[in-house]
Amino acid sequence: MNQSRRIAFCSMMAALSTVLLIVGSLLGLGTYAAPMLAGLCLLPVGQRYGSKYQTLVWLAVSALSFILINNVEQNLMYLALFGCYPIIRPCFGGFNRWAKLVLKLAAFNVVILALEALVVMVLVPEVIGPGMAAALLLMGNVTFILYDYMIPRYELVMEKYLSRLTGRRK
Repeated sequence: MNQSRRIAFCSMMAALSTVLLIVGSLLGLGTYAAPMLAGLCLLPVGQRYGSKYQTLVWLAVSALSFILINNVEQNLMYLALFGCYPIIRPCFGGFNRWAKLVLKLAAFNVVILALEALVVMVLVPEVIGPGMAAALLLMGNVTFILYDYMIPRYELVMEKYLSRLTGRRK
């Protein structure tokens, strides 16, 4: 029975993540917002069943997104950044506050710059000015900091909700 619940819960979170990515792609606002929301769906899986199941859900959603969604940039954002970030986020826990922030922003910027270079060079050759690119990167960093700030609060709310729903207390 426990294994069935585990599989059902992980499947529902994978389905919710996939639907969020599809809706984000259809509405045209999915390049960053939909992968962020889909990444948040991995947090309850990690809380309940650990990083092994969280990784499996992330890989399943990544595969489904490349099959079902034609927005490659959005799919890459989920695969390389916002889907795996909830899994690797605990690795930053051993550092002080400022070192943690610098490391997280460095990881974010490396991934974003690599993905955008790939998209611009291979998929959609666009030309934007360096000022606009810097402004977009700055806004992305601010958004990522807010996203990282929101994650522990979301985890707390989800744990309270799930413990009340299942009757388990921590």
